[in-house]
Amino acid sequence: MGELELATVAAANDAWGGTAPLDAEVVETAEYRMVRMPERFGRHVMVQWVRSARQADAVLADLAARAAEFGRPDAWVTVRLSAPAGLDEALLARGAELGDTYDVLAMPLPAELKAPDLPELRWATTVDIVRDVNTVATAMFGGTKASEDILAQRTVEEQEKFAAGAGSALAAYVDGMPVGVGSLELVDGVARLAGSGVLESHRGRGIYRAMVAARLTYAEKRGATMALSQGNITTSSPILRRLGFVAYGQERSYRLPLTA
Repeated sequence: MGELELATVAAANDAWGGTAPLDAEVVETAEYRMVRMPERFGRHVMVQWVRSARQADAVLADLAARAAEFGRPDAWVTVRLSAPAGLDEALLARGAELGDTYDVLAMPLPAELKAPDLPELRWATTVDIVRDVNTVATAMFGGTKASEDILAQRTVEEQEKFAAGAGSALAAYVDGMPVGVGSLELVDGVARLAGSGVLESHRGRGIYRAMVAARLTYAEKRGATMALSQGNITTSSPILRRLGFVAYGQERSYRLPLTA
């Protein structure tokens, strides 16, 4: 199959507004979506998107004032493809520091992607697997582990999503030990791949590729026509591009200092 149209990918990416854990606080206006993450997460205030016809510095001033009400020293602001012109410059003018840069990656489905024999893969439909997902994700991305109550709530959520054909989290195991994680959300024919990674001790063995293949197979069987991901340019993006994904633009994450 040929490449997707940029407008098609941009629209699907724009519709992917961001997710939040069950115990997060979400503030969403017509111009931005901000999430106050639970204390167990390494980044406590995250602005997942900014969309406005106003000048970027004016919108940024408003959201920074709202973010400061959470009492945290900083907020992480993502500049997405749909962000207002000049948002990067406005962030830098307020003392923000560039954190990560991501490629917006997409691939038409179905795709011919053969998974290696290893590892064992399990969808997060039991509390034990959800706990393993949380353990690996915490080790890779920082923060502290979720409580048993949160894990139980998350298990119900994952079970419902999987049963409805809307995706789930996925854990990879080697010799019975969880070593990799990835998530899939299937929305309007788009397979959204996120939260992926493999413990450093087990990289280079095809585990990441296997998790991508498993999620795409699940999505294809349920009628998905596009796979979409945001891949860090230094880690996951090179792998995804080797698997056939194409970059359609870049997004950036900035750490913005806040004043009360």
